Amino acid sequence: MSSAEGTAGAKERLRRELRAARLRRPRAAREHAAVGFDRHVGELLADRPHLDVAAFLPMPTEPPLDAALVTAHRLGHRIWVPVCEPGRRLSWARWSPGTAERTGGAAAVREPVGARHGNEVMRSVGVLLMPALAVSRDGARLGFGGGYYDRFLAALPPTAHPELRPAVCVFADEVLPAGAVPVDELDAPVRLALTENGLVTLGDATGPSAR
Repeated sequence: MSSAEGTAGAKERLRRELRAARLRRPRAAREHAAVGFDRHVGELLADRPHLDVAAFLPMPTEPPLDAALVTAHRLGHRIWVPVCEPGRRLSWARWSPGTAERTGGAAAVREPVGARHGNEVMRSVGVLLMPALAVSRDGARLGFGGGYYDRFLAALPPTAHPELRPAVCVFADEVLPAGAVPVDELDAPVRLALTENGLVTLGDATGPSAR
């Protein structure tokens, strides 16, 4: 077995464990987490009143961001939501409460119906919340295996807003010790995680993702 095959196998085993743990998470714990995410997203935006938010629409077992996004919209922030495109790339569509959605695309996720835009929307985004199953203290993000966000981060345009703060959004118990998440050469490291308990700095906070 090659090193790459070993890493891929280790990732899949960890994904299965984490998905099973999310299915076991009690409803009361999710409701409590929703309150925490709402509060801490508001704190992230407090010094960015003029900037947009880019975030995913959570599936039932994912960190509950819906209330936080409604609050951000009410405070006047434009909300951009990813749409999965062919070639494992992301485009972005505007979202607001009541926007028509579909569950589809290559990744079978919630997506808003409407015009799609490219990475140029990052010129006005101050907070970017990315999905994951876990992240380790050294900045290794465990996604769902599609590679969409690794490609997106690698292609972030130089015109992205200088205050852009990309953060992985996970539950607090999904921030794992350094070395716990297997990595390969295509994985893009992250520097921040947002949990229901607040913002967590990962790895070397002087890197570009810590902006």
